[in-house]
Amino acid sequence: MTFEHLPTIAPKVLYTSGGFDFTVTMLSTTIVSVALIIFAAVVRIFCIPRWNKDFKSMSLLRMFMEWVVGMFDANSKDLTENYANKVGAVYFGSSAFIMFGILIELFGLRSPLSDLNCNIVLGMITFFAVLIIGFMKKRAKRLAHYGAVIPLVTDCVVPFSMALRLFGSVFSGFLIMDIVYMTPLRNLLPVVLAPIFTLFHALMQAYIFMFLSMNFINEAIE
Repeated sequence: MTFEHLPTIAPKVLYTSGGFDFTVTMLSTTIVSVALIIFAAVVRIFCIPRWNKDFKSMSLLRMFMEWVVGMFDANSKDLTENYANKVGAVYFGSSAFIMFGILIELFGLRSPLSDLNCNIVLGMITFFAVLIIGFMKKRAKRLAHYGAVIPLVTDCVVPFSMALRLFGSVFSGFLIMDIVYMTPLRNLLPVVLAPIFTLFHALMQAYIFMFLSMNFINEAIE
C-alpha cells in the first residue's frame, strides 16, 4: 500500500476561468446546497399542507422531520431563550448542510467540510450570532464586556476554533476512508464500513456543531 494518492489538504482544482479556481469542494458545496433547497421546497409545498390536514397520518419522513425539528426546538429554547425561533432555524439549516455535506462522500465526492474555507464560513455564522444576540440581550453591558482583552480574544477565536475542529474531524474521516479503499480488502470493506462510518460521522458532527454554537450563544446572553 502506498500513500501517493492520498488526498491533499488543498482541494483539487477542476478548472480555472479568469483567474478563478473552481475546486471539487465548490462542486460538492453547490450540489449539497441545491439538493437541500429542492428538498426543503418539496417538503414545504407538498408535504406540510397534507400533514396539517391529516394529523393522524404518519410516515417515516414525517416522524423523522418532527423528531429533528423537535430536537432543535428544545435545544434552542433551553439554551437561547427568547431567540430560539431565529437561532433554531439558522442552526437547523447549518446542521443539515454539515450532515449532507459529509454524506456526499458516499457518492465519491469530496466533502465541502474537508475544505477549511467552508468551515471558516460556518464558524463565522456562530461568531456573528454570538455578537448580535449578545448585543440584543445586554446592549451596553455587552460592549463593556469587550473592554477587557481576554473576552475579546476569546470571542474572536470562536470561529477559527470551531472551523479547525470541524475541518480536522471531517478531513481525518475522509483520509481514513481513502486509506480503507487502498487496502487489499478494498472491494469488501468499504461496502460495510463506508455507509455506517459516514452516517455516524455526519450525524455526530452536525449535532456537535449545533450544540457548541448554542452554548456559545447561551454564554453571551447569561
